[in-house]
Amino acid sequence: MKKTIILFLLSVISITLGAQEKNCSQAISNQQFQSKLNQIKSKNNDQKRLQFAKQIVLRNCLSCAQIKEIATLFENDYIRFEFAKNSYKNATDKENFYDVYDAFIYYSVVFKLHDYVTSVKKPNTNTTVVIPNKIVFPNYKYPLIKNYQGVKNCERVLYNKLFLEKAQQIKKIESAQKRYIKAISVAKNNCLSTAQIMKISSLIENENYKLNFAKEAYKFVYDVSNYIEMKQTFITPRLRTEFISFINNQTNINTNICAVPNQEYNKIVATIKNENFNSAKLQTAKHLIQSKKCFSPIQIKGIVNLFDYENSRIEIAILAYNHTENKSDYYSIVSQAFGFESSKKRLLDYIKNQN
Repeated sequence: MKKTIILFLLSVISITLGAQEKNCSQAISNQQFQSKLNQIKSKNNDQKRLQFAKQIVLRNCLSCAQIKEIATLFENDYIRFEFAKNSYKNATDKENFYDVYDAFIYYSVVFKLHDYVTSVKKPNTNTTVVIPNKIVFPNYKYPLIKNYQGVKNCERVLYNKLFLEKAQQIKKIESAQKRYIKAISVAKNNCLSTAQIMKISSLIENENYKLNFAKEAYKFVYDVSNYIEMKQTFITPRLRTEFISFINNQTNINTNICAVPNQEYNKIVATIKNENFNSAKLQTAKHLIQSKKCFSPIQIKGIVNLFDYENSRIEIAILAYNHTENKSDYYSIVSQAFGFESSKKRLLDYIKNQN
């Protein structure tokens, strides 16, 4: 009997020690992780997945990337929270735990997890703990732009670091209308991917503002063919349907738009660049624009940007207007190439006179 009691106590101590925080410096290998991930996937509901996943994180050291991948397997954000809470103590790179937040759908649950993480951190009396002001975007299926070969409205997507800075600026604005106006400004003055526009859209709570933003941002998106994925950002079925209708109409319009193919356009740009003097560059550009006769506003903006002198830029922009099919967006796109308000006014006055 005594022997049985001793064995029982030893087993209790063993379980208790196993549940304590480990000194985790190295995560399990990818092969081990994939095996455990598949075991979790095999469970047929969230509760069973949670119980099994809890055992894994209690007995193993995982990286935040591994924890995030497991978290995405759960359908319910509160189950996801329970798992993430249990995972934190045995995370090998706790400084990256904010990445796990990206697996969540609702901000309220993210804040709850953040409060928990803050509460269990050991305070350092000699230093001040600074918590990064990180934006947590919704868990949409964001389209990728790697190897994208479709229609483009601009040429170079804004770097992620700069994008996050601009998103932070939008988030800080309390007024819904002013936040919407700032979002429009960011879209117009930068080349954004569909994924980036979706993330900005998530910061606009008013659905009507969100729809107007989505329509305006379409003119400046990099990966046009992916833009239909913006439908994920709408909660109201009516507005989602209206957005899809808008995209379908744009697709029909775009099939009729005449524009120089990208490969040919790149040759035109290279030819103009090869001229050594501004006067020769200007004459070459004029000749090529007049002979091809068929450009998109974003292509003309690219040609205008090849010139260092403002007078040359406005001269090309005015000449090219009558050799561009999609004139409705001409001013809003091409005027971005100018450094002076007087140049923008000259172009606007010219367009008004033409119309």
